[in-house]
Amino acid sequence: GENGKVYVYDNFKNRRSLQERINRRIQEGYKGKTAIRKDAVTHLNVVLTGSHEEMTAIGENPERLTQWMNENYRFVSERFGGRNVVDFTLHMDERTPHIHCVVVPLTVDGRLSAKEVMGDRRKLSELQDCYGKVMQNKFGLQRGIKGSTATHDSVREYYGRIEERLIYPSNSMELNYETRAPQIGTPPLIGREKWAEKQNKAIYEDFTQMREHYKHEAEKQSQKVLKYFQNSKLQAEEKADRLRKENAQLRGVIEEQHKKLHPERYIRHNKGYSL
Repeated sequence: GENGKVYVYDNFKNRRSLQERINRRIQEGYKGKTAIRKDAVTHLNVVLTGSHEEMTAIGENPERLTQWMNENYRFVSERFGGRNVVDFTLHMDERTPHIHCVVVPLTVDGRLSAKEVMGDRRKLSELQDCYGKVMQNKFGLQRGIKGSTATHDSVREYYGRIEERLIYPSNSMELNYETRAPQIGTPPLIGREKWAEKQNKAIYEDFTQMREHYKHEAEKQSQKVLKYFQNSKLQAEEKADRLRKENAQLRGVIEEQHKKLHPERYIRHNKGYSL
């Protein structure tokens, strides 16, 4: 199905609401001996994508995009179980094409366990490795740097960042002022002064109302611009901080390699080496 630039995978067209699909899958697949806890994780949100440049290139080729979407559906179905995938939607309406997938974390023996299905950091890294290999072999996509200091955001945080980028997409601020001419009727033959006074008052009130309206609109746009630059500054600072950490790690790795290659250049101490 298509809604603007949001495409729902064929398996989920004209189905029940997402919450109904989640509940139905749990009712069908849950084999646990105890009642499901109220705070149990009933579904996992998974975002499937690549770099902006790679995904833009795929998005510009409809046939390639369909292949990429089908391959992603095959991957999550094999990994989590096809019946546990209750939603699979391609988003082309944001900066980078991506798929939002919803999975009910049912184990093979019918337990509801997000921890077991998604696993710890190591298992998640293995999942990313496996996904990266499939995407590289089929579409030439590159896996992210393994073990980098980049953080894993929740889907809500991910969409929040997308929304922040879209708050103010252009470099110029545009306000569309739609002014209207005052409506002035035909003056009467008698009492023209009072009529003119009444007309002037009406015109002034109309003008004041328009002025306040556009003043409010201008303030709203100014707030958007301010938020845009604040977000840009914050993102730049976070990126610089990540780069500093990665550079420090890289320097450490290079130094260790240098010590192994040229041990004769270093003096051994209890606490390590020194030149």
